[in-house]
Amino acid sequence: MTNEFAPQRGPSRKTLVLSLLGLAAFLAVEALLMRRFVRVDTRPPSWDQADQLEIALDYRQALGAGRWSDFWYLAPKPGMPPFPPAYQLMLRGAYSSPDPAHAALWVNWWYLSLLAVSIFFIAWRFLPDSRALAATLAFCAAPVVQRLYSTQLVDLPLAALVATAYWALLESDGFSRWGPSLAFAGVYALGMLHKWSFFSYLLPAYVIAARALGDRRARPKVLAAAGLSLALFSPWYWAHLALLPSRLAQASSDFGVPFWKDGAWAAYFSQSCGALGPFLWALGFIGLLAPQYARRRENAWVIVYWIVFSYVFWTIVPNRQIRFLLPALPPLALALAASFPRPVVWGVAAVQLVGAVNFFFGWIGPLRVPAPYVAMDFFENAPPAAENWQTEPILRRIEADRDPTRPITNVTLVGNDAYFNATTFHWAQRWLDLPHSRIRGVNKRLCELSEFVLLKDGKLGPPSVIGGLQEAADQIKDPNGWFASAYREDARWPLPDGSTAILYRQRRRRPDPMPSGRVAYNYFSIGGVEMSGLKLSLKGWDPARSDWSDATASVDQLSDRGLVLHGLKAEASGLSFVPIYEDASRRRGLSDVRLLRLDSLKIDHLEVDQDDLKAFLSKRVPGLRVDAVTLDGTIKAVGDWHGKPVSLEAALDLDRAARTLRIRIVSARYMGAELPTSLFRSIKELTVSLAPNPETPFAIDLPGLTIAGGRLTVP
Repeated sequence: MTNEFAPQRGPSRKTLVLSLLGLAAFLAVEALLMRRFVRVDTRPPSWDQADQLEIALDYRQALGAGRWSDFWYLAPKPGMPPFPPAYQLMLRGAYSSPDPAHAALWVNWWYLSLLAVSIFFIAWRFLPDSRALAATLAFCAAPVVQRLYSTQLVDLPLAALVATAYWALLESDGFSRWGPSLAFAGVYALGMLHKWSFFSYLLPAYVIAARALGDRRARPKVLAAAGLSLALFSPWYWAHLALLPSRLAQASSDFGVPFWKDGAWAAYFSQSCGALGPFLWALGFIGLLAPQYARRRENAWVIVYWIVFSYVFWTIVPNRQIRFLLPALPPLALALAASFPRPVVWGVAAVQLVGAVNFFFGWIGPLRVPAPYVAMDFFENAPPAAENWQTEPILRRIEADRDPTRPITNVTLVGNDAYFNATTFHWAQRWLDLPHSRIRGVNKRLCELSEFVLLKDGKLGPPSVIGGLQEAADQIKDPNGWFASAYREDARWPLPDGSTAILYRQRRRRPDPMPSGRVAYNYFSIGGVEMSGLKLSLKGWDPARSDWSDATASVDQLSDRGLVLHGLKAEASGLSFVPIYEDASRRRGLSDVRLLRLDSLKIDHLEVDQDDLKAFLSKRVPGLRVDAVTLDGTIKAVGDWHGKPVSLEAALDLDRAARTLRIRIVSARYMGAELPTSLFRSIKELTVSLAPNPETPFAIDLPGLTIAGGRLTVP
């Protein structure tokens, strides 16, 4: 009787050829499944997917117009870090199709092929028989891989590149061979240009490289590989260095729980059960304890380190999603194949293949079997669906009904569901080339300066992402509230989940809400903005537009989010608001207002004192303690950030013709070291537009700006 786990004499060429044919057959089936998916599915992209597609559109438009500066320094989406460009550049070709969201999915087939080939040849190095194919099929057919295969996210490409990097690393034999060593460098650079987290999956490579530096023959290859890789990916990271770290820290903590609380350290262990399939999950983790590789057992530690250290790294990161750990999970398939009899390995592979086909058809399941500490989920599926989420009809209705005199039409969306959210609508608006509407989320003031409000009446979205939306929906549906007096229903559409999309538009021909035309308060607070000595004069009420043609305001002192302004004087045109009274029936005791419209705002005068600016910066920037601020030609700030000394000098450049206010960094020092000002040139947030934009959909006029004598003044 033969020992299946005993070392074999050598690989069989026939087995290799048949295995490669089996791999090709699997990829052909995956192509057919993708073909069916893109033909049947009509849903728009979801949250992050829409972001990826919009960035691809940004690159396509920048390259098409020859705007190389915009291509290199592409402005990140609000609150998000800059994305490395490789994946989005791959997606931009999808816009040649009438359905770019689904055309983009075909890119995933190439990445899936790369993943499968890489895992196969890694497995073949250790198990040169049919088990190498079984391990590859078991992993590539897993539910998490199939889910990412059918969505527009960078995680499947990242997993493919990580596996390819390990293939090249193992082939390099400790960086002793030139070809694989340079191939590893190229794949590493390509991975870093796909996503910043690529480095976190490759700890064994750093250990091997450190050892190779002590080998006289391997040292040149390690240095050449490192130099080539850095030369390829570091320019992009250097260009975005000023913005990237803080945005990454913010993004990684979204919905995060520290790993030492509530069993978070085991989150990925339990998540991976359903994601991989219970059989691969259970047998893979068991097999990882003592795999019996047929050859090259001296490299077995690489496979173990691949998953263990990636698991630790991503467990520490507060935002835990199984797709982030996916590039570290192929070792489980290798451990399965190396630790169990061949019939068991192929049995698991067969179950996984059935599950992969079922994923796109939904014939079976999903089935959940309760178990201690973790639920066993079998046959997870997400077949394509022919659902009309009314995205295009809603956007075209808004474009048709909007006030054409407004350069920008803001639309507040009250809803945040997978296929009905602000990100999806914003991508669709860009793709459909409807340039005037801007979809925005709900803020503390609900819908100020929005001509339209779009309510998803019914299921607002998953409970974890709809904080505050129910309160907003209740305000909208209150027949006696301020919203009912300011907006009316314009249209409605049925949605596939049984809810209704209702579009509201600002009312016209409203009566003058302030017939006296004057408002004066010693103290007034509105939306967190505190004012003392407020005087407001309103003239020229236009019933058709429901706004005042002229308004002037003066405020002795105004505090907004901690920044104190003195002596504010301003003029406005096209102003409209709804007053909110403490006694609504008698219109007494004005307690608040909701801005509906503002065409232009001219700041005639304001002053900011350097001590007030110091207090504001200390409160608004996390981790920053400001010791001193000097206003004299430029703005100089000295203090420490997270305990490390920092100083900054900035100038304000007002360009009235271009309607921009540019914050120009003159000098910056951190821990005593001078930072090159080129780091800040790519930060587009340092340029404030005074033209109408989604944040301030009205024109702002600053007649001048002076920084002198410890004060910033307009003019």
